[in-house]
Amino acid sequence: MTSVALIVLDTLRKDAFDDGFDWLPGRRFDHAWSTAKWTMPAHASLFTGKYASEVGVHAKAEGFDCPESALAEYLQQAGYTTRAFSANLMVSPVFGFDRGFDTFQGAWRINVNSKGLKGWKEITEIGQGDTGAQKYADVVRRALAGQYRIWPSIKRGIQKRTGGFLEKTTDDGATRFLQIVQETQYGDQEFLFANLMEAHAPYSPPTSSIDDSSYDEVAATLTENEPDGEPIREAYDEAVRYLSDKYRQIFAELEREFDYVITVGDHGELFGEHGSWRHLHGVYPELTHIPLVISGPNCTGSCTKPTSLLDVHRTILELTGIDAPSRGQDLLGEITEQPRLVEYEGLRSPRIEMMYDAGYADSLIATYDAPLMGFAASDAYFGYETLDGWNECGVPPVEDPRKYLQELQETLEIRNTVSDKLEVSDAVKAKLRDLGYA
Repeated sequence: MTSVALIVLDTLRKDAFDDGFDWLPGRRFDHAWSTAKWTMPAHASLFTGKYASEVGVHAKAEGFDCPESALAEYLQQAGYTTRAFSANLMVSPVFGFDRGFDTFQGAWRINVNSKGLKGWKEITEIGQGDTGAQKYADVVRRALAGQYRIWPSIKRGIQKRTGGFLEKTTDDGATRFLQIVQETQYGDQEFLFANLMEAHAPYSPPTSSIDDSSYDEVAATLTENEPDGEPIREAYDEAVRYLSDKYRQIFAELEREFDYVITVGDHGELFGEHGSWRHLHGVYPELTHIPLVISGPNCTGSCTKPTSLLDVHRTILELTGIDAPSRGQDLLGEITEQPRLVEYEGLRSPRIEMMYDAGYADSLIATYDAPLMGFAASDAYFGYETLDGWNECGVPPVEDPRKYLQELQETLEIRNTVSDKLEVSDAVKAKLRDLGYA
């Protein structure tokens, strides 16, 4: 039996990882790529072994409700205990990412807003006909049963009412995850997934020396109204250093409990490169080149062949002895030189609505909403589409890389889905706005 921990360090750029995580042991995959430039489709690929366009999870069809079985479902059926922790609402029960997990825990954003969990606002609405004593007794009973996440709700309420005075006493979830790992008794057949958000906007670890790194990434990208990138990047780098310190502690615990620990990014971040900010738009290499390390028996050295999140999916299947479909390759086996695609499916529907409300021109929105693609190949090559045409890094593997990309795209079994608008609570919308999602 092989136990596996899969840890996603959300929004961690490859260059920032190389600078701050040199302590992490294992086999490094230096030419690893995401399948998308943002969290939800990247995790859909990670959990299905297919491109997001093939499973229909993307900016115009949010929610992990595809018919394909999720990785955790396969593991659960094979007898694994499956556990998840997420600090990112985009990878939470709200959007269906609890499929196949026996338990799904989260940081304060998840605990306050997750499916089936309630905070004070919802608590005050129950038992309207009860007496005071009956009502509070019912609240206590439900809280003890785990139906409410009261303390995170209290904490966030206090923070809000004190103008953020207590904000820097906590982080985005790494401390909580460390505590959970330390307190959990793991067995021999375990799968643990976690998403840690310290490197994601608003870049505000408890150790931050920068009071405010907020800005409007839409205006920064689409207009001349760009912020000063230096303090914003410094805030990000401080968040990465904090994440590195916390993850060193977490990794030490995981290394004792699990046979293999897979550490991977889901996408990167932009700080004005290519005239773009955060991860609003495009398939630029700073957005899609990701860190990937497998730590475990005989996992040393580095690999420079093109790899991706799809390969993480296949590797976990191989490690756990599960026969299931996947586009990926086993990263601990013989890796062939296969090109790896990156997709940008356009702007999120809520983002487009916000841009219309803000008065952006239809033509400008349509320009940034147009799909783009790129591909990674051997010899550290990455070619990609931009608003201005074709761009590339490294030596192209073929004479006409743009035509080659079109041929690769034709091999995809694209599922053309536009889902009904997923209804989420006002509390969830507020937290998404805090993270930079419209």
